[in-house]
Amino acid sequence: MKKILFPTDFSETANNAFVYALKLAKSIGAEIYVLNTYEMPVISTTSAGQPELIQNVYNSIELNHFENYKKEVPKLRNIAEQIDCPDIKLTFIFEEGIMLSIIQKIISQEAIDFIVMGTNGNSGFEKKLLGSNTVHVMENVDIPILSVPRKAEFKRLNNFGFATMLRESDKPGLRQIIKIAQSLNADMKILHVLRKENPKTMEVLEDWKKEFNESNVSFHTVLNEKLEDSVFFFIDDQLIDVMCIVKRHLNFFEKLFTTSLSKQLSYHADVPVLVLKEPKNN
Repeated sequence: MKKILFPTDFSETANNAFVYALKLAKSIGAEIYVLNTYEMPVISTTSAGQPELIQNVYNSIELNHFENYKKEVPKLRNIAEQIDCPDIKLTFIFEEGIMLSIIQKIISQEAIDFIVMGTNGNSGFEKKLLGSNTVHVMENVDIPILSVPRKAEFKRLNNFGFATMLRESDKPGLRQIIKIAQSLNADMKILHVLRKENPKTMEVLEDWKKEFNESNVSFHTVLNEKLEDSVFFFIDDQLIDVMCIVKRHLNFFEKLFTTSLSKQLSYHADVPVLVLKEPKNN
């Protein structure tokens, strides 16, 4: 059985992503590990001589977080009941510490297959998880991460999109997604954007078509200097349900989905992005 790790702060954005995670788990036969973490503040030691005071503050903070956790967990179970996912196995984890470190530990201990997390582009929770540099986290997490926008609604996954510059390092991720798409009887649509005509690139593209000659795989080439417009058009035109990228391209996609506000508000704020690990150099 597949294992999904779902970090949450119990916000509206996270709860929407939880619905997505539940329906995804139901469609692929997975269980979900729900993670809630908190960090203790650093308290000044100017109260030296009264260590029990500091300890009391820590105890109070811990208790408050735990009380909130106990209040929110039944709500998530109710969500599962309401959307007809009562049989999905849920394991709840509550820990104090740095979220990224805890995530890495759970991935290792529980053999997690991938992470599902909610994102609205600029939440405090997202900053807490990702810090100021999204790539930093992606470099330290070696399993796929599905980022679910606030407006995303789960529907049958018919079309996976994959944008590539036709580099060798993109191939392992593409193979991984093709297998996932095949297991779901979904199509794999591969986008390559040409900023200008290049015969050598077209030769490479033909080699890729031969190498990935699967019944559910199709290639789409666009000649356009504006890469962002091409990706948006591709998502819209090909009815992409999940856009897949290799983490090396993350900066571009982060900009694409968080700063193109006018376009995002119209119809692209509901497309989840699956970030795949980049193969390590030998």
